[in-house]
Amino acid sequence: MSFPPDKLVELTMCYSHIQQLWQGTKSLYKLEHLDLSDSRYLVETPDFTNAPNLKRLILQGCTKLRNLHSSVGALKCLIFLNLKGCTSLTSLPCNISWDSLEILILSGCTRLWKFPEMVENMNRLRQLDLDGIALVELPSSIGHLTGLTYFSLRSCKSLLSLPSAIYGLTSLKTLALSGCSQLEEMPEGLGNLEHLEELDISETAIRQFPSSITRLQNLKMLSFQGCSGLPPKLFLKRLVTWFWGNPDTGLVLPTSLSSTLCSLKNLDLSNCHLKDGAIPNDLSELSSLLALDLSGNDFTLLPESISQLSKLYVIFLRSCSRLRSLPELPSSIVYVDAQDCISLETCSNKIHTWVADDTGLAILKSTDMPRRLKNGQRDLLKERTTKAHSDLARVISGASRAIGIPTWFQNQSMGSSITIRLHPDLDDGRMWWGYTLYVSYEINDLESWESTRFTRLDYEELVFHFVTDEGPLKTLLKFDTLQKFPSTIDMPAGHWLYVPRIWFDKKSKEVDTWSYIEVSITIGNPFMKVEKCGAQLVYEQTLQEFIDAVSPHPH
Repeated sequence: MSFPPDKLVELTMCYSHIQQLWQGTKSLYKLEHLDLSDSRYLVETPDFTNAPNLKRLILQGCTKLRNLHSSVGALKCLIFLNLKGCTSLTSLPCNISWDSLEILILSGCTRLWKFPEMVENMNRLRQLDLDGIALVELPSSIGHLTGLTYFSLRSCKSLLSLPSAIYGLTSLKTLALSGCSQLEEMPEGLGNLEHLEELDISETAIRQFPSSITRLQNLKMLSFQGCSGLPPKLFLKRLVTWFWGNPDTGLVLPTSLSSTLCSLKNLDLSNCHLKDGAIPNDLSELSSLLALDLSGNDFTLLPESISQLSKLYVIFLRSCSRLRSLPELPSSIVYVDAQDCISLETCSNKIHTWVADDTGLAILKSTDMPRRLKNGQRDLLKERTTKAHSDLARVISGASRAIGIPTWFQNQSMGSSITIRLHPDLDDGRMWWGYTLYVSYEINDLESWESTRFTRLDYEELVFHFVTDEGPLKTLLKFDTLQKFPSTIDMPAGHWLYVPRIWFDKKSKEVDTWSYIEVSITIGNPFMKVEKCGAQLVYEQTLQEFIDAVSPHPH
């Protein structure tokens, strides 16, 4: 390359065809940002010796990148390093001095089988993504990363064990181990992670519920989904399992749960081959539980103590083929999914909706069609369901026949797109819970619409496209079968959408740096158009205001 480098601060060359950026060294003392993402022909990185102030290095999707120049390990000002999807990369620099590094992403580096020793001065690292790499073990020096809050090892299928040093990561809030199919046990000391909020060990070979989990007072999400037994390693055991099943199958839970799990909101024990008596009877100790997933298990009865889960909104029992009856459920229940529970004998399999008590109602989803709701119940159900799913950080949406966009949506725009500004430099920029959108749409060709009203065009497909500082998000949100357009077609209809912050966090590791989110909406029916839209951020203290704004009845 030929350019005057002395004053260069930022260089972005995404999707380039270069094989080498420059030869030798360049005087790049002011360079802070280098983005070569998806440069699929790049074979090696240049010498960064004279670029000591580089803060962000993005090499995501450089699939032919085999080597990182040793000078990369000496970038003491580096804050963000993204090597996601560098599938030819086999190693990292042996000597690293990343004193300032905060985010390191190595997900999808499928040939990276060894992780370098961590040095003690890397205590600023707060996020480490190692999803899908060929790692067999972690170095004990991982314990030096005392500032780490997010650690993901999803689908590291060669990982055999975790070092006990991992429990020195006392700042850790999220530990994701799902899909580590060879991981058979957790070392002692898990209870030392006193700030841990999310623990995902689904689809691992762990069969014994680690007793130290019950000491995690701040744990909010716990998933054992698919932990059904040890993986057969020997050919003979595979043969025996093929013919007679695995005698070891089934997650072993503790006989009782500790009251210290008082913060747990979401518990997933689906597909763990739990049998009668496997679930502890003292479920009432889980005083904050909102969602319980017991789908795909082998029990015939549920513990009566489920009725004492006073905050439980949702319980999933899908494909529990041996389940015969349901116990009394708490009045807080909004949704019960009992689809494909073919042995369910109680009357709950014959009805779809019932009133739990004066405080609300619940849905039982089974194989039968729903009966009609009583007057007012549908609106109350919609409000309670919205509250439940927003608390559980899920994408939710709904239709509305309200005239115009509710005034709560302060940012409003004519047409099919809207931009909302974020303030990443302010403290509250990190505290928003979700992004809400309200769309008003109408028929623009009544005659054509009338001619197709009995075809599939009677259903409108809304597609939401998101754009941020990083460009368009690859994931779109689609709603294929929305509410039919109302029979009174002389006024616009509305549709609202709630996207939790966690959804954006899964799409990008840089949400904290965004300055805006732009949304554009397309509608599948060619005879309809988006007239107006409104957007608003939701904070913890404004969640109820949002629910009130989209609820169809006055309070």
